Amino acid sequence: MSEDADGQTAAVRPKTAEQREGARRRTGPLAATRLLRVAELMSADADAVHRACATLPRRTTAAISELPVGTLVTLELQRPWWDRRPRLRALRVLTHRLAAIERETAVVTVVAAAIVDGGRVLIAQRSHPAALAGLWEFPGGKAERGETPAAALVREISEELGSRVIVGRELSRTALDADATLVLFAARLAADSPHPTALEHRELRWVTADELSGIDWVPSNLPFVTFVTEGL
Repeated sequence: MSEDADGQTAAVRPKTAEQREGARRRTGPLAATRLLRVAELMSADADAVHRACATLPRRTTAAISELPVGTLVTLELQRPWWDRRPRLRALRVLTHRLAAIERETAVVTVVAAAIVDGGRVLIAQRSHPAALAGLWEFPGGKAERGETPAAALVREISEELGSRVIVGRELSRTALDADATLVLFAARLAADSPHPTALEHRELRWVTADELSGIDWVPSNLPFVTFVTEGL
């Protein structure tokens, strides 16, 4: 029995099975914790991310997926039902932890193209920075977040040369420093591509295999000369 709003005694109706199930869910194990989740796609080595996530505090877990475009990291915070701290504050903490993992594990991929046509390869002369101005390189640039190396190379060649390329196999790679790698790909101009133009470089030049050894190269590109020479 219970009293209604007017103080009258009223019979308590028995709960239906559905109501009992709803009450069980609100007070049972499913209600013991609440989940907050943040995710980021990182340009990071998956093994390094696993090591960084091993030190996460209690109640914070990580799901790590290695994808062609990077490493997807999802952090989940399990909050007990009695934790009444503002939700946005807890999300900021998770976001800061995710950013710290990215700073610790981030890697930079720089891509370059050996664009071959008729037994010659295209090289580009740097115009900047001052320390590299006048030296020669295979054109390319840095991959952005969420880009595959091939997609990054297509974009960079479009921006630097105004051309469209078909990206082939990886020819070689070299470490620029502890957190950056330069990757060289074979490439050719697409059938409908405009002729390459030096939009960001001082000069472009098509050279033969015999000429490659006499070029004044950017130091990071020098290890590639042998691979390109053998392919011409």
